[in-house]
Amino acid sequence: MTLYESMKKGVHAAAQAAGFQIVRTERMKSLVDPAGSRLAGILRYHGIQTVFDVGGNIGGYGASLRAWGFEGKIISFEPTSAAFKDLSRRAAADTNWIAFNFVLGAEDGVASINVASNSGMSSSLMPMLDAHRESAPEIEYISAEQISVKTLDSAARDVVGPNQTLMLKMDVQGFEHLVLRGAIETLPRVQVIECELSFVPLYEGQLLFPEMLALFESMGFLPVSFDPVFVDRVSGHCLQIEGVFARPHAQ
Repeated sequence: MTLYESMKKGVHAAAQAAGFQIVRTERMKSLVDPAGSRLAGILRYHGIQTVFDVGGNIGGYGASLRAWGFEGKIISFEPTSAAFKDLSRRAAADTNWIAFNFVLGAEDGVASINVASNSGMSSSLMPMLDAHRESAPEIEYISAEQISVKTLDSAARDVVGPNQTLMLKMDVQGFEHLVLRGAIETLPRVQVIECELSFVPLYEGQLLFPEMLALFESMGFLPVSFDPVFVDRVSGHCLQIEGVFARPHAQ
């Protein structure tokens, strides 16, 4: 046994005696954030070069992508003014991260967005329904803002090349199907889609899980990962999950 192996064995033994376990950094990332670790693997497997971060909020998702090891381009879209200030600061410190202060939808125009009390994370162009209020009574709409709306097709033309392999992440509170409606030209290059899927109506006019599942299937995407994100604190029922969908990819 070499000196290094002897020291390594001694350190592991001491840690176990104290009730700890030493694991490699990558293994620790997987233990702490299994969903993120799984998504990082999906991005690598599909060769994703650019991520559209639709509903970027204050930049948490983009920061997580970097923590998971993604080095490609991040293009974030956040319509609310307060969240965009933080997002733009984060993006400015990263040479491969761009942030835009508008929302994506089915057509170019203007709209009014309802700004939520939880740092804007539940902000939506759609009215919030009772099921959402009852499960999270601390969250409410506190103001409204006039915002610009663009389609993903019009936004993407100047920021991604024709041969880029894309991922589309949507965190738009019930507006997902309208974002997709404005992405007809761009979708053929999208290999992975991530978005929230609701089992019960949380926002007026949103499509529920079965309808979104059928929509993704019609576009050639298959479900590859699900994680709960919104659970009723009284019943324990899962109201909303985070779903990842991908195009079939040969081994």
